[in-house]
Amino acid sequence: MAATRRRKPSRAGEPRGVALAAPARLGELAAGLGGTLDPGAGDLVVRAVAPLEDAEAGDLAPLTARRFVRLATGSEAAILVDEALAPLVAAGRRWCHPQPALALARLLGRLAPPPPGDDRALAHVDAGADVHPTASIGPGAVIFAGSRIGPGARIEPNAVIYGGARLGARVLVGAGAVVGRPGFGFAISSAGAVRVPQLGGVVIEDDVEIGPLSTIDAGTLGPTVVGRGAKLDAHVHVGHNVVIGPGSMVAAQAGFAGSSRIGAGVLVGGQAGVADHVTVGDGARLAGKAGVIGDVAPGAVVAGYPAVDRTRWLRATARALADGDAARRSPDPEPGDGPRKRRPR
Repeated sequence: MAATRRRKPSRAGEPRGVALAAPARLGELAAGLGGTLDPGAGDLVVRAVAPLEDAEAGDLAPLTARRFVRLATGSEAAILVDEALAPLVAAGRRWCHPQPALALARLLGRLAPPPPGDDRALAHVDAGADVHPTASIGPGAVIFAGSRIGPGARIEPNAVIYGGARLGARVLVGAGAVVGRPGFGFAISSAGAVRVPQLGGVVIEDDVEIGPLSTIDAGTLGPTVVGRGAKLDAHVHVGHNVVIGPGSMVAAQAGFAGSSRIGAGVLVGGQAGVADHVTVGDGARLAGKAGVIGDVAPGAVVAGYPAVDRTRWLRATARALADGDAARRSPDPEPGDGPRKRRPR
């Protein structure tokens, strides 16, 4: 079911949403994707999926957070909402789903255009590269000898896969990403820095997604590893000998220094950084811009630089801001008044 962009402009002058190929009743959508409907809502006709702030009658709009409830209350669109927020929205147009984000993802998956086909005639693929026949290679991509590309993998335009990189099934490498280039390793001598050959390669396990312009360096003696199902956003750097565990999610511009170990199911916020040889336990969460310079326990949530327990960091930040406000409000001492007493903590 192909999608076309709505041509009716929104307030910002942009298309308002994504049109269905043909109008469908809300009941038909729910029957295929699960959830429950308000009485009578199944007969509502949906023509497009639109953001809540722009949605109108005939649209389906997702309600993703409590702060958008007011928009949902005043909207004539059908509302896809989770069971916790549903009581805050007037009945009659609700599609309640235990996982609305998943339902939306599957619905948009039906509407998305098919991915580009194989275009390796416009790429550079060395004769010594092992590329599965079902893999898709975008124009301008470079696949060096000694690399292996698994079944159903997709290499987007201008990505570079170095020899020694092994990509599993259904791996997606975004445009301009570089996988398997020698890592940043040098030995210092009296004559200057001597590069240490990085011969360990890279292993990208099945169903990994590597965002555009990301870089994954080859290991020194053993491979740099990105575990099954991990997802890396754009501009992520993975240094040599790093291991990123299965199912981890890494937001844009995060970086991992050499030999760091990231457990399974870790969530990494944007621009977070992990120092070399640090271990982050399974299920931990690193807030955006966190500077992780020591090990993080499994399941811990850390923030700040140096990264500490998130609650501790928030309290410290609040106290520092309060101290700064108090200092600005305090009058300057008159000459001869002596030192100002510190406010008790």
